[in-house]
Amino acid sequence: MDPFSVIVMLAIHLVGSGGLMFLVWRLMPGAPGLGRWWVASCLFGLAYLGRLFAGLDSVDLRSIAGDGLMLFAVLLFSDGVREFIGRAVLRWQLTAVLWASFVAAEIVAASLGGTPARHVALNLAIGAMYASLTWTIAFEIARQPAPVRAPLRLLAAVLGGLAALTLLRAWSIHADGMPVVFHGFLAQTYYIYASLAALVVALTLLWMLFLRMNGQLAELATRDALTGVLNRNGLAEAVQRHFDRRDAPPLTILLLDIDHFKRINDAFGHATGDAVLKAVAGSLTSHLRAGDFVARIGGEEFLVGCAGAQQHVALALAQRLNQSVGQLQVPAANGIGTVACTISVGVSSRCSDRGEWSRVALQADQALYQAKAAGRNAIRPFVAPMAA
Repeated sequence: MDPFSVIVMLAIHLVGSGGLMFLVWRLMPGAPGLGRWWVASCLFGLAYLGRLFAGLDSVDLRSIAGDGLMLFAVLLFSDGVREFIGRAVLRWQLTAVLWASFVAAEIVAASLGGTPARHVALNLAIGAMYASLTWTIAFEIARQPAPVRAPLRLLAAVLGGLAALTLLRAWSIHADGMPVVFHGFLAQTYYIYASLAALVVALTLLWMLFLRMNGQLAELATRDALTGVLNRNGLAEAVQRHFDRRDAPPLTILLLDIDHFKRINDAFGHATGDAVLKAVAGSLTSHLRAGDFVARIGGEEFLVGCAGAQQHVALALAQRLNQSVGQLQVPAANGIGTVACTISVGVSSRCSDRGEWSRVALQADQALYQAKAAGRNAIRPFVAPMAA
């Protein structure tokens, strides 16, 4: 295959992949990494086309500019991957310094060794960046949600192969000169792999993105939009998941109600009421033990699933939650003063399987009613009525 056809094919794949990602980005502009990915892919493709106009063997401002565009595209692509996996994106100042350093090194190499040295410097820089990105992805895979680990492994494998071929290509050009840049087995292997990699990487990135978005949608379906704790759907899933475990410990239900919540809304407005709900949810969540969960099941009513605890341990947890909420001072929405609140808590007996959940939930509700009847800001365990 002649050099012209090789470069055109690779450029089409890169620009086409960038165009596909652009269309998805238009539909999901907030998708992590996608905005950088489509720009990087298009820039890389345009840089290859620029080589045709600059001349494949030239060493002038146009060829250096095209190489600089490639280097910038790889840096931008790397930042997109970091954004997706939750790593800090490089500050633009650092990106500018890295890019300028790579370009300066290439200019020095080209001035000392001509076109072959320019190609060696470019491939060394790009290969090193691919290798660094591969290492970053491989290190982060275990920390990512399970659904995106498989595409991340594929991405690391493809980029790792591209890094190895690019560095081998730099060595080959250094050893044999310009004839091996576009001709010979290694050159053909490199460009075929790079063309396929452009498509595979684009599809893998979109695969990861859709998996992440699907997980976020599932999370939204099981979380209360205001407080971030479980909603009723999420609570049902949490209970089912708990008792599906082979060694599932019993659960004790703590049913909590914010005392006189309507008065807070009436006196300070619903915006302050929402702030109180969020503060209470945050306080409850911060005091849970491993295996416990919290859900908002009504306007101002929360449920805590206390895993594996005897009733005296559940009562101690209820006491801590009561004290923690009682110490809250929530700023009023109008900026004037703060709002305090208390909770009443009903504690059920222990639930050993999913079939008992409704029964012990009713126990917690009865105990909560007793706590309110006792004047609120109180904790009451369920006590079975005496047989007549």
